[in-house]
Amino acid sequence: MNFKYFATLLLPGVSGLFTSTCLHADEESFLLSGFLTQGVFYTDNNNVYGESDDTPSFDFHEIGLNTAYRFTPALRGAVQVMSRQAGQVDNGEPQLDYALLDYRFSDSPDASYGVRAGRLKVPFGFYNETRDVAFTRPSIMLPQSLYFDQARNLELSIDGAILYGSVEVPGGWLDLDLLYGSPKTDTNVEYAYLAMDAAGTFEDSEGYMARMIYNVDSGRIRIGTTVAEYRLSYKPGPPGAPVWNEFNEGDLKLNVAMLSAQYNTANWSLTSEYMVHDIDWTELGGIYSVRPKTPLTSYYLQVQYRLNYNWDLLLRYDDLVLDGNDPLGKRNSLLFPKQAHSFYAQDVTLGIGWQPNPDWLFRAEIHNIKGTGWAAEQDNTDPASLKKYWNIFALQATYRF
Repeated sequence: MNFKYFATLLLPGVSGLFTSTCLHADEESFLLSGFLTQGVFYTDNNNVYGESDDTPSFDFHEIGLNTAYRFTPALRGAVQVMSRQAGQVDNGEPQLDYALLDYRFSDSPDASYGVRAGRLKVPFGFYNETRDVAFTRPSIMLPQSLYFDQARNLELSIDGAILYGSVEVPGGWLDLDLLYGSPKTDTNVEYAYLAMDAAGTFEDSEGYMARMIYNVDSGRIRIGTTVAEYRLSYKPGPPGAPVWNEFNEGDLKLNVAMLSAQYNTANWSLTSEYMVHDIDWTELGGIYSVRPKTPLTSYYLQVQYRLNYNWDLLLRYDDLVLDGNDPLGKRNSLLFPKQAHSFYAQDVTLGIGWQPNPDWLFRAEIHNIKGTGWAAEQDNTDPASLKKYWNIFALQATYRF
């Protein structure tokens, strides 16, 4: 088998996707492409992506259209519009996924660097920039402990600028990204970080991020680190909201540090990422006055095996602890109206993928889960009914054009 072929598949990122699209744009001044994804989810307890408990849920689909254009040899542009239905978390309303201009100052074989501006995909870990493109993610569901779908919009895109570069270094090359901008916030972000649809809203937010990935031997070994700081500015709602549903005006502070590592051969890929996510509610007060700061910790270990060019298998263990000072959730369950297992989740995933041709991809996977730390409140409106042990059975079909 040709390792370089698999190395191409295993280096996901918007830069790669963007570059690929723009190469076509060199030959054809305007190119429109896209993808359609439909998923089916069934659970024996709890809900995911719709009402999946004991009945199949078809409330998951992704439709994306994108285009790119090269204005000059150094200046390129790209846009993607996407509709995503994901149970009660996303309603399918079309959104501007990214819309950017990319100016490359240098593009020599040993060093290239440039700047992107506009609505950008966030360079977070290995998979975030192309998490919506099924062909570039290893499974139907990414590890929810790090690539949290409930806070997808916050993680996915940002309005701002990225300085990026790739430089040859001893043993391989180094990819660098430096980002500043205004992250996207919505009601889902309130559910993710406040555990409710709060009376007020997050506005005037800003974020900083830096990512570095060291690639050895054409991507056979990849070692990366990502650090970020977000400040989400909360504006209280009108007077009269219940005490439990209101917070002070102030910043919710998020600090993230992630380590990423991957080893690739022609048939195997071993991937692991570890994240510490410090959450500071101090300025918001309210019910979080009893727990003003929390260290969220998470990691996953993942093995992929490619039987051939068409079939692949996946095994993954994914671990989330919403409060590192209370890993079993016992103290938090006394402070908040939630069960102890709502503060952690351990997920063992087994999956299989089949790509019969370049345009079609089919996947199936089973998740055996202990805990409900990432079960979306929007799909599970009664926290008391959540079960500690549950399984997810998922199917997905994707077509790209």
